[in-house]
Amino acid sequence: MPPKKDLAVCDTCSMSGLAEYFSEEDICMQCRKITALEKTMTEQQKRLTELEHIVKSLSERAAAERTKSYAEIVKESAPAETRREGTREIIVKSKEQKPSPAPRRPRSTFVYVGEEAESVGVERRVVLIGDSNVRQVGQNLVEQSNKFVTICQPGARLEDVQEILDSTHKDGDTCIMEVGTNNLFSDEKEDIIKKYKFILQELKKKRRRVVVMGILPRRLSREMERKRTSVNDELWELCRIEGVEFLNVDFDVWDKYLGRDGLHLNRYGADKIARKIFACVKCCCKALN
Repeated sequence: MPPKKDLAVCDTCSMSGLAEYFSEEDICMQCRKITALEKTMTEQQKRLTELEHIVKSLSERAAAERTKSYAEIVKESAPAETRREGTREIIVKSKEQKPSPAPRRPRSTFVYVGEEAESVGVERRVVLIGDSNVRQVGQNLVEQSNKFVTICQPGARLEDVQEILDSTHKDGDTCIMEVGTNNLFSDEKEDIIKKYKFILQELKKKRRRVVVMGILPRRLSREMERKRTSVNDELWELCRIEGVEFLNVDFDVWDKYLGRDGLHLNRYGADKIARKIFACVKCCCKALN
């Protein structure tokens, strides 16, 4: 056992031990380590509090920037104009400048005219207007009757119908419309029906007979196929209310009538649709008799 003069008692924890392990203040090594750790933790906690304050300030500043309205940003970035009054130049901030929409890419329009379609009067002319799916259909119809006029604009939408008719100067007492497929991918069902209603009312003002084809089948997802059939159901009801004809072009085994892309009709599909249109029009249209 070491002599008592070599022993010491810790003033912090009251533990005794060899004096060589104690500091001059009679504090053991274990207590000195604990004190050092507590000091380090206090400093780290202080730094953490400072960082939290900085993050909070940055978040508030970012939130304030996000809430700034688009109009304010445009107003601030608008170029200034100078106006001279006498000898003074006054800086006048220009009005808000709204971004101009991207220019619409012009589309090619294909017109197929039967041999007698130009010579006969409008009252004996039948016009088929539609998107890329009616291109081959229209060629088949012109072969079956030379009083047909087919206007095909790839990518055509419902809102393009009247503009296409006006730009091509091809009109007829009977108008058959096959448009709406391209609206199916971008518009809600309610908006599609509203556009159909508007264009039908416009077409009825100048034409004795209007025929609307349902949206053709395609290789679509199940959700889009349900949307297509739902639009066709509501379109049929709209045609009944508006007093125009609805031509149902659905068929049981439709996959064999589509091309490899699953979007456009193949030659068998084009022939089948052309026969449906011809039968529909011929039964009560004197132009084809």
